Amino acid sequence: MKFLPSVHLPCHPWMAMVILPLLLLLVPLAAAQWSSCSKSDDYKSNSTYVANLSLLSSTLPKKAASSTTLFATSIMGNFPDIVYALTLCRGDSNASACESRVTTAFQDLLRLCPYKKNAAVYYDPCMLKFSNKNFLATTTVNDPLFIVNTKNFTTNADITQRLLFTLINSMAQLAANSLRRFTTSRLDVGSSPTLYCLMQCMPDLIPHDCESCFQDILNSTLEYLGGKQGGRVLGTRCYMRYEMYPFFQGDPKLRIINLAPHVPTINNTTTPATVYPQSQPPDAAPPPEGKVTVQEHNGRKSHKRALWIIVVVATLLSILMCFICFIVWKRRKGKVSINNQAATNRPEEYALVWRLEERSSEFTLFDFPEILQATHNFSKENLLGQGG
Repeated sequence: MKFLPSVHLPCHPWMAMVILPLLLLLVPLAAAQWSSCSKSDDYKSNSTYVANLSLLSSTLPKKAASSTTLFATSIMGNFPDIVYALTLCRGDSNASACESRVTTAFQDLLRLCPYKKNAAVYYDPCMLKFSNKNFLATTTVNDPLFIVNTKNFTTNADITQRLLFTLINSMAQLAANSLRRFTTSRLDVGSSPTLYCLMQCMPDLIPHDCESCFQDILNSTLEYLGGKQGGRVLGTRCYMRYEMYPFFQGDPKLRIINLAPHVPTINNTTTPATVYPQSQPPDAAPPPEGKVTVQEHNGRKSHKRALWIIVVVATLLSILMCFICFIVWKRRKGKVSINNQAATNRPEEYALVWRLEERSSEFTLFDFPEILQATHNFSKENLLGQGG
């Protein structure tokens, strides 16, 4: 296959400049995972609340990135336009990645929850929530809570419950007493499946409150994720994820090799949650009634519609740019052909000018090869003189 050099396609650089930003617009849309928006408490596009959100979006990412725990809270403005915000990056993240992800989270949340004063978004690497109500003062409320699960284990259901109980119960105290309120683990028990787990709560929680939050995570896990090969419980104050494969950075901080003898009775007062299959996209239909008590945001359909619009526009622009490049290339190719033909005709033109000069002159005109032959290659023996 022969590739054309870049000089033959002068429109190629600006074609990339047009299409690449459009494709980059798809990244935030595809990156958003699970979000929640209030159905009331709207704000207007030119309100003070918008200005306060804009200030938060420029300061909170930097504040989180500069924290040793990659965690930040902030309050912006005054009543009735006051905004409370909280963000946390995962314990195995770094500062630069954290700042970038929180910035993207603000952009996503403003698009997913347009004009909503109360909104939250969860990713694998970070979460963000803002509200006009002071949720920062309440450290025991972990909503909105999302449950994300995968396919079932093929092993005995009782064993899987014991595996999950062992996993979370063994990690809770270690995570609650660490600086970042974060830990990871690997569970290897006999012939049972190997499980990897990550748990974290907000660093502003005291260890006791963090353990209490993990207790709610445990109850929700046993209620909703029993028998599942992987899953997440995502909350504002703490969260957990486990899989059958490593998904976090670095080695596990804890290795668990002993299985709990039994599982205590599940607390039936678990926090209401929205349940999603892991393969189900965030804009899918709501889960069955009875499982959903957290209100879903109104922007899911518009999010999906915006995604399709950008894909279609990017595709059409790509076709248009390629067509323009082809036209420009054809014209340049034709111009090069004309120049080549002109170069071919130049010797004949030079010969014609030479003959005309000779006819109009009283002296005989010699071309260079004739002089070279007459002087024997300009030898000194044929030198008639010099200077003058």
